[in-house]
Amino acid sequence: MTGIRIKPELCLVCKGYRNLCGLPRCPILERRLALSRVGRYINGHVDGSSPPSVVVGEVGYPVVKVMFNIPPNIHGIDAAYYDDPSGWWGRLSLYDIIKLRSSMVAASMRIKVNETQALYDNELAPASVSEKPVDMEARLKGKLTGLSINELLVPTPPAATALRINVSSNPKVPRVIDRLINDDAKASDAVWEAYKGGLSVYTLIRALSMGMLGERRRRRLVPTRWSITAVDSIIGGRLRGRVLSLPELSEELLFYGEYLGNRFIIMLRPGAYRARWIEIWYPSSALVTGKDAVIHVVDEDYGGRFSEMDGGFYAARLPILEYLNKTGRTAEVVIFREVLPSYFVTVGNWHIRETVRRALENGPIGKGTEVHELLNRLLTYKGALRFMPSRISRITDYLGVEHG
Repeated sequence: MTGIRIKPELCLVCKGYRNLCGLPRCPILERRLALSRVGRYINGHVDGSSPPSVVVGEVGYPVVKVMFNIPPNIHGIDAAYYDDPSGWWGRLSLYDIIKLRSSMVAASMRIKVNETQALYDNELAPASVSEKPVDMEARLKGKLTGLSINELLVPTPPAATALRINVSSNPKVPRVIDRLINDDAKASDAVWEAYKGGLSVYTLIRALSMGMLGERRRRRLVPTRWSITAVDSIIGGRLRGRVLSLPELSEELLFYGEYLGNRFIIMLRPGAYRARWIEIWYPSSALVTGKDAVIHVVDEDYGGRFSEMDGGFYAARLPILEYLNKTGRTAEVVIFREVLPSYFVTVGNWHIRETVRRALENGPIGKGTEVHELLNRLLTYKGALRFMPSRISRITDYLGVEHG
């Protein structure tokens, strides 16, 4: 399982029971136990209800793996919890997420990205966006692989090649998706239309990945990693267009949220919309092997230009733009993300989106003159304060002048 950064020599001494890494339970043993549990139900065959849950890979593009995730012997509404990021928030630990995702099987097939019609013929495409779990049965060959970890994706379950996959119950396709399947709108317009129609970001990601949206002649399977960033970017871009014309915030506001060893401090301050994302990854966190904290900064200027593409920033930006639209204000945005050692394995960027959204829903923890004192108190790594963007005049912001 990739994504865990614990020294191998420490594991050899520990052997899973001395807790030398400082974690309360051994993540390697947890994963092996979950894999052994799911393995008991697999003998070339898996049967259960998909939540729904599907992952489109990117290796080998334009011929990619499409993995339909099925919890063995779990049927009906109980299966929905196996792929429910918004429902997991605040309830599941990293261990719980690893255990849950390891308890499914990914039935994998290779498909050319332009052969989307085949996934309609066997009902797999409609099943992927169903409003309720869909019964599936798959014939498999070969041994199960391990759990796959990625910084953008929810952990992909142990996988095996599927000889065939049958859908044995009727998918309930959302009305807005059903209508857009038969439409010929551009993918970006379709995503925005479905979002306005109340479709969740997670269903939209699956719909775009499965080639269900966009101009018919150009529809393709889209790797899930790309689809996640595309959906956040498309919706965020449309919301940003609205925010630019709104009146400015009247005073500084500070928001705070924490989950899975990730702490988010969001500052909104009067000014034209622009944003800065400041990540601080501490030693022994999922992606840091050295002894020093690592800082990563991403900027978005008034003109909508980004210093670089970053999926974590896009995920945090979306709920902030939703909040600004809802409150009818524009603002300068500064987001601090502190990644603690307790975040020992990456489980996707869904928790960024959900934690920032809930921080904003809970309301500001500070306003006006108290904001900077609170920020200084909350931020563990004070050195990150030097990356705070300077206050600049409205005219230079409108002109897109580079700023510190």
